[in-house]
Amino acid sequence: MVVKISGGNAGSCGGLVNYLEKQERGQWFSQEREEMRASEVTPAIDGNKRNLGRDDEKFYQVIIGLSKEELKHIGDDPAKLREYTREVMNEYARNFGKGIESKDLVWFAKIEKERTHNHGDRAVQTGEELKGRKKEGEQTHVHVIVSRTENLSHFKAQQQAGQIERKHPLKLSPATNHRATEKGAVKGGFDRTNFIRASEQQFDKQFSYERKQTETFDYSRTQQHGNQAERVAEKLAVIRQESHRQEQARQAQRQAAELKAKEQQQNQSQQRAKGEEKAQQPQQSPPNQQRQQEQEPPQIRQRGPRL
Repeated sequence: MVVKISGGNAGSCGGLVNYLEKQERGQWFSQEREEMRASEVTPAIDGNKRNLGRDDEKFYQVIIGLSKEELKHIGDDPAKLREYTREVMNEYARNFGKGIESKDLVWFAKIEKERTHNHGDRAVQTGEELKGRKKEGEQTHVHVIVSRTENLSHFKAQQQAGQIERKHPLKLSPATNHRATEKGAVKGGFDRTNFIRASEQQFDKQFSYERKQTETFDYSRTQQHGNQAERVAEKLAVIRQESHRQEQARQAQRQAAELKAKEQQQNQSQQRAKGEEKAQQPQQSPPNQQRQQEQEPPQIRQRGPRL
């Protein structure tokens, strides 16, 4: 699984929205709606920017890319992917540490089925692939455009109802360097590592997915950024875990074979007992023949004529 947040943008999201229309028009969704048009997305994001300066970032992009194994596990089901995206955006909101949820954000998402090679791919750099060519295999992923400012209409409704005391809506930047801080001018923050880990755990919980250690974000992160000792220790842990799993599988097979052999032995014993019982029973004529014999009168010997 890959969950990443791209850098923000200080302009309109119209260009990104139009770019994401390249494969299929429409089919956008949000926390509460589905099958939305692009014409609804751009003004909603662009209009939700109160108290932001001209050069301030207005929106961010969250990209959710499932692995082939994860896509296979959910059957590449768009409905399941939409529900998972909504849970990821709940994690996104909670990760700011400001007591907000996905409903307090303004975001729109779209599922894409294809990817193309770009200049950053190693295959393009080595000349093995051409830039712009479609990547092979399962490439389903989700693009989410999320406003930097919390949902203004929801904020105003809460403010008028006296549910919040804040005078200004929240500015939510996942690019901040602050992480779960409680002191200083900035409260809360955003921990990208925690967000990615929580998104991974949410998938496993939501779809009962048994993730291998080598599929986890922590394993990948250690192999990419850890020192040699940490990488070796992680690999040895995976080897021990796999060895333990194989031993459990072998033990389960042995137990199943022993149980099957025991059941076969019991069946054979029962069949032998039935055969012996049948052999010990006296031979009897069939019921029909026995009744016929009982009904036949004794034969009367015919006498010859008297002389």
